Amino acid sequence: MQNKDGFRWDIFYGKICNKLTFSTNMSQRAIEFYSRGNIKLAIASKEDIFLFKGITEREADLNDMRLLVESGIDWQVVKEECRYQSDISGKLWEDALVQNLIDLRTKYKIKSPIEKELTKLCEEKMAEDRILKSIASGHSTFKEISEDTTLEYYYVREQIKRMTKKRLLIIDMRYRPYTVSLV
Repeated sequence: MQNKDGFRWDIFYGKICNKLTFSTNMSQRAIEFYSRGNIKLAIASKEDIFLFKGITEREADLNDMRLLVESGIDWQVVKEECRYQSDISGKLWEDALVQNLIDLRTKYKIKSPIEKELTKLCEEKMAEDRILKSIASGHSTFKEISEDTTLEYYYVREQIKRMTKKRLLIIDMRYRPYTVSLV
């Protein structure tokens, strides 16, 4: 909705911009500003609004993100909600957010304390996806997976070790070369 002065309200139910789910944590962070009878209206927290804007590609949202940062946000809340949204949707929302954090740093000189961590997480998730697809297509040794994914051999070993701890993979170490399989 938009009034004649150009002030705009975005009203969503359940899904925000057909992307994020309005989570229980978002609901708990929302600030109630109107209540009458059975009607209660609340506004999403600054952190959640920052995340909504952080996964879009609209130029105006970058300026809104700057304003939210300048008003003070809890970066850890943004990071954790972004990770949660990725987990429940299967989409890599961290990547979209990182791109906007880079733009925020480049255009407005605002450094985010979560950019580096989210970048590493994105890299790991993308590598994980490539490794899982490689194994599913029949590659089973570290060398085969490295060649198939074009990821460095030592990086593949590191990621497979991490994925084994997450119980996504099993390493058979009875014979050399070791083989990897899906759980």
